[in-house]
Amino acid sequence: MMRSSVATVLVMIWAAGSAALAQEPQVTFELESDIAIVGQPLRLRIEVLVPTWMPKPAVFPTIEVPSLLVRLPERGAGPISSRIDGETWSGVQRSYRLYPLAAGEFELPAGDIVVTYADPDTTEPVEFRTPLPDIRFAAGVPSAAVGLDPPIIAQGFTLEQSIDGETALEAGDAITRTITARIDGTTPVLIPALTPEMAGTALRGYGKEPVVSETEDGGVLSGSRVETTTYVGQQDGSATLPGLTLDWFNLATGKIETVTLPETTVSVTGTAVSANPPSPREIARWVGAGLLAALGLWLAWRYVRPPLVQALADARARYEASERAAYQRLARALKARDLSGSLAAAELWARFYPDTPDAAAPVQQALTGIGAARFGNERSNNANSAWLEAERAAHTTRSALRRRSAASSLQDLPPLNP
Repeated sequence: MMRSSVATVLVMIWAAGSAALAQEPQVTFELESDIAIVGQPLRLRIEVLVPTWMPKPAVFPTIEVPSLLVRLPERGAGPISSRIDGETWSGVQRSYRLYPLAAGEFELPAGDIVVTYADPDTTEPVEFRTPLPDIRFAAGVPSAAVGLDPPIIAQGFTLEQSIDGETALEAGDAITRTITARIDGTTPVLIPALTPEMAGTALRGYGKEPVVSETEDGGVLSGSRVETTTYVGQQDGSATLPGLTLDWFNLATGKIETVTLPETTVSVTGTAVSANPPSPREIARWVGAGLLAALGLWLAWRYVRPPLVQALADARARYEASERAAYQRLARALKARDLSGSLAAAELWARFYPDTPDAAAPVQQALTGIGAARFGNERSNNANSAWLEAERAAHTTRSALRRRSAASSLQDLPPLNP
């Protein structure tokens, strides 16, 4: 079968290339298949193994391409280990889900995976690069779903609506229609627009922006699309909120199924037009005021917005480049128990204290102990305590460094009475 042959070829090529140098990292790629169904996930698994440990997190290239939704599930990444030539190698893996949003050919972009690992002899960090292989696949629809427009292909699909308000309106009154579509087994991005166009002048519709919500359970996407429209009575007459019919392909049954919503008829009594229409002079004043307001908005957009946007961007950039932001990134990585991320964040944070070369040493020592316990031959059952110790080390070290910096700043001030 093509499905298994593609995965095997990718794994063999890249693992064999690494085996030439037994102490170099081994990076393997496994594409689940070279054929996908529109809207259904295709798994791409990447494994990185090193003979020692990784003082920095592995850097993976972006694999985003047009009409392809890429997701890394909640448990799609994590540490791994394997026995190679009688030794225990450790590393990380990522298991992406690729969702083609349209039929066609897809090719992932070129890029390098960068792995930093400890040299087995010296424990010095060594950088290793390996490119992504040529990864291609095609996406299509099942033969029974070829005629679907739009192509809704899922494990489940439902429609429901709610009407808020009376269907007999006075002019100026309103009624609200909410249509909700729920889809299982794929991304809700593929749900089409739901609110049909309405004919007639008795009602005027005011729609809100659609709300698209996505959830993930065990690597499987589901979600919903909600469209809300408020209709205001304009004049005597009746109007029909059109019904909705959508066909979709059920992957569980292999058949086309249909979901429908009924139409709703609304009657309007009276007119929303004022009994005393404005005079030409009033209309002229309104038009003039509108033009002045539009000119003011244009001038503000043209001359005020650019410096304001730039000022906000500069402020954000200053914060991201600050010691506080660097420490917050370290604190978040420690709280998340992210070893590689914590090591990288500690190194970046320490750069804000150039006069103290070993600023991050207490934190790095604590993390090194965690890494040795996780990936080395000695295992520890007290991992949480070790992480708490690393958090305390970070807090204590930063407090001491900030006090030292403040004291140094006071000493540098000129005397008040020279």
